[in-house]
Amino acid sequence: MTSFGAPVVDLPAWHVDVEGCTNFRDAGGWATADGGRMRTGAFYRSDDPIRVTPAGRAAVDALGLRLAVDLRQKAQFDRSPGFLPDDRTVHVQLVDRVIDVQNPPTLHEASDITDLYVGMVDRSQEQLARVLDLVAASSAGPVLVHCAYGKDRAGLVTALVQAAIGVPAEAIVEDYARSDGPARRRREWLIAEPRPDDPPTAAAPPFLFTAPAAAMAGLLDRQIVRYGSLDGWVAQLPIAPETLERLRDGLVER
Repeated sequence: MTSFGAPVVDLPAWHVDVEGCTNFRDAGGWATADGGRMRTGAFYRSDDPIRVTPAGRAAVDALGLRLAVDLRQKAQFDRSPGFLPDDRTVHVQLVDRVIDVQNPPTLHEASDITDLYVGMVDRSQEQLARVLDLVAASSAGPVLVHCAYGKDRAGLVTALVQAAIGVPAEAIVEDYARSDGPARRRREWLIAEPRPDDPPTAAAPPFLFTAPAAAMAGLLDRQIVRYGSLDGWVAQLPIAPETLERLRDGLVER
């Protein structure tokens, strides 16, 4: 994949070649605990569309997406056109705080990222529930969720969707960790070829732009301790009564 200065890499099978993204991929294919499998071609996750080229947009159009859920902050959302037209895009701002790059928190270990995720989840119960409801209601076509790097906000939503349909914790962790290389490459790209309205990527802690498996494993462990199971974690969200059944019907093949 090449896009101006985008890194050139060999794409794994789950990665979708969208020119201008480094982390656009299918989140399906995982076995579920009840013997099913998460459908492929139904639920995608990605980094943002700021640098997507016309060829990249054609690749996205070919997926037949019914809905894109944009999880970025409003300033990010307003920067450029999204992946889909406005009538097929819903903006759900998932975080209400940004890292102060002049005085950043400690970010050296996977547990530091876990702490960020726990705080994000605790402050975003309504938003997370709304996204699950949106995904569940869009069973007529594939759905995309995305943020800026496709690993944090999109990673949390993907973990919840997968937990809701019975994907085991170890598979959720593995899916999350697939963002590590793409996130690192995106950071390097933004530093090498910055745009005037880019966030101060170079000033932020480099470890922020990684996706260590232990970060997601730590989050899931804490939610299991807190709610008894991954099912309990999902069930305590203020989701619509029909959302769990719709997610399982739409995203699991038997």
